[in-house]
Formats: sequence, C-alpha cells, structure tokens
Amino acid sequence: MSGTEGGGIVLASYGRGALVQTGNGALHCGLMGRKLRLVCGDRVRWRHLPAADAPSVESVEARRNVIERIDARGRAEPVAANIDRLAIVIAPEPAPDWFLVDRYWAGARLLDIATILIVNKQDLGLDSIEPQLAIYRVLQLPCHTVACHSGSGIDELRHMLEGAITLFVGQSGVGKSSIVNALAPEAAAQTAALTRDAEGRHTTTTARWYALGADAAIIDAPGVRDFAPPAHIVRAAERGFVEIHAASVHCRFNDCRHFDEPGCSVRAEVAAQRISARRYESYRRLARLYEDLAR
Repeated sequence: MSGTEGGGIVLASYGRGALVQTGNGALHCGLMGRKLRLVCGDRVRWRHLPAADAPSVESVEARRNVIERIDARGRAEPVAANIDRLAIVIAPEPAPDWFLVDRYWAGARLLDIATILIVNKQDLGLDSIEPQLAIYRVLQLPCHTVACHSGSGIDELRHMLEGAITLFVGQSGVGKSSIVNALAPEAAAQTAALTRDAEGRHTTTTARWYALGADAAIIDAPGVRDFAPPAHIVRAAERGFVEIHAASVHCRFNDCRHFDEPGCSVRAEVAAQRISARRYESYRRLARLYEDLAR
C-alpha cells in the first residue's frame, strides 16, 4: 500500500517537522530518517502511508543556493534556500547596524544573489541615515523607502518583488513583519498556521514563507542582532565588498590582506576617501572573524 505522495515547498521548518505547501494546501509533515534536515524554501517529496498518522518528507531536492549564518560555535547554520533576492530591511529607529547590513550584502554577493535595501519608517525622517544610504547608492545597491502605516512605497515595492523569491532579513524592530503584512494581507492569517507545529506549539524563531501572487513569495527571517556569512570561498571577506574587491587588483601583493601591507591600493583608496572608512572597518572586522575561526 503506497498511500498518497507528492511534492511541495517547505513553508516553515521546526525541529523534526515541517509545514509543506502542496497543490491541495499546507501539510504538517514529519521527517523520514534522522539525517534529513530541512529549511524554509526547500523543494521536497512527501508520502502519507495509510497506517501513518501524518505524512512524512522523504527527500529534499538539491538546493540552488542557501543563505547561511555562522552560529556561536562557528558552524554554518542555514536560514533559507532557493532564493532569488535578499532584501535587507532597516529603519531610522532602531538605529541601523551598518556592519550588519554590510555582512548581509557580503553574504549575498558571495552567492551571486541580487540584493536590495528597504528603508522602512520613512515617516520618521531619514536625515540621520542619509549619509550612509548615499554610500550604498554610489555602490549600486538599490535602496527603496517605504512607510507601512501610510502605505507609502508599498505598491512600488510589490512590483519590484514580482516573479522572484525574496528573503527578508534585518534587525528586530525594523518592521519586517509589517512590510510582509502590507505586501500580502493574507500573511496575517497564514502566520497562525505557520507558527504552530503539529502539537500546537508556537515556533516563532523560524523563517516563514508567504505567497506574493502566483509567481513570487516572501520569506520572513527572524530578526537578529548579528550575522556573518560562512567563509566557504577563498578571501570571502574581500569578495563580499564590491569596492574593496575592485581596488584589490592594484595591490602590490596578490595575497594582500589590506591591513598593513605595503603597496595596498585598498588602504590608499580609503586614505583618499574614495572608499568609505566605515565600510573598510566593516571589511576588517569580517576578515578578522574569518581568521580567528580558521585558527
């Protein structure tokens, strides 16, 4: 007796279970085998045997990409898979952590994932953050401002997100969930289903998938206080910073770390104020983190 089976997308993953979107709605599924690990955005195959209380995910398709962060022990921890775009959300309040923004953008660049910067709460005024926004605009990072309470910029943002899977990330309190609810009004209703596991327990610390029309979706990741992309790529820190990577080709030494080596073109560009001193310090912090983990 084979039972019923099919494919689907993981809307939320919680321990040894997952909520899977199928052609007939969402299913709470267990996981078959101890080694199977899922993350929001995974494409999976599931089966419901006649004698089983609930369906089980049997396998997961190869991922196109996966956004990961380094956990407290330096290990790679997946956040979401198979995404087309990273949306970094900031706001005037709470004050932006620009180093966190840099690390998110670096992580996306290492995977060749398109990135946008969404500035929420524009009604509070942007004067305090405009100098940093100007730096990102010069570096060709698209910046889009919205105000959820008034709805300003929401329709334009919805149009920008068409036809793609977008992962929303950022600090707690910047209003990511408010933007999600403004973009997809049905998300508020979906949240209740997505934040409870099969036993009815709340699981609010996992990334959650929300449909945005027929050909797009938003993945809302939990708010964080820190983030660092895993260093899978040689000289990952440098490659994550577009302006530093571009300047590095003119350094005297091919293995220049851009710290205190002679003939460093990156430091020369910083001294000439053609590279932001804050962005350079952000690069140094990430590079040192990777060196510490390597040791």
